[in-house]
Amino acid sequence: MSAAEGGEPSAGEVLGALGDAAAQLGAFVSNMVDEQPGTALVAALAAGFIAGGGLISPVGARLTASTIRATLGNVATLVALDLLRRALEDGGRSDGSESAGAH
Repeated sequence: MSAAEGGEPSAGEVLGALGDAAAQLGAFVSNMVDEQPGTALVAALAAGFIAGGGLISPVGARLTASTIRATLGNVATLVALDLLRRALEDGGRSDGSESAGAH
């Protein structure tokens, strides 16, 4: 019984899927190195830092906390700017219509 029939996938199907995933990852990495070498370098450094156990070091813990704080701050800023943009767009209507959920 194959995976298409609702059963467990065979070892060959799993290996085939892993091979396909590895090929896609290889193509992605090659494209990233060609198109954005700086980003690829930073990603490689981050992967090495994590794989080397850097996250459990005191420096790694501080770096991780700072990165999370900065990311959350950036997300909050983007949400606030989007809400402001939407408010300005809605307030700029000249036909007097209201949105359906505004009552």
